[in-house]
Amino acid sequence: MSATRDLGEEINRKEILDKKLASLCKKAYDLCVLCDVRVGIVCSIPKKPDVFCWPSFTEAQNIVTDYMADPEHKISMHNDLLPSIVTEREEEIRELEETVEKMEMENLFNEILKGNKLLNEVNVGEAKGLLNLIAAKRVQVDEIAANNNGGEENVGHP
Repeated sequence: MSATRDLGEEINRKEILDKKLASLCKKAYDLCVLCDVRVGIVCSIPKKPDVFCWPSFTEAQNIVTDYMADPEHKISMHNDLLPSIVTEREEEIRELEETVEKMEMENLFNEILKGNKLLNEVNVGEAKGLLNLIAAKRVQVDEIAANNNGGEENVGHP
């Protein structure tokens, strides 16, 4: 009975797919006529070796080939999409690099405090990173002290 139900569902899904594709092709045709544009449809159907193409495989392939061959489209496509994607990725990378550097400096600072690493073993870049970390920690300590003292600073007093 399960096989019969699966077969019935498959037939029902095929009928729905056929209706949807027919509707999609009608809309594509309307776009071609009303807007004077070239439209091609390529649909890959799961578990089927071939694809559905409209108005034909050759015409759909020609539309894509012509579009990709036109240097104006390539420039437009790259000018619109790539810079924003690249900028977004560069920002993500920069943020990750900053996070990694902070974590490395925290680790180095802890290693020095534990005595596992000596200050004379630290290179110039690490020394600069440690100075930045210490400055940031100092700001945090000052903020905590200011909050605990009601905003009054202890200048010159322990």
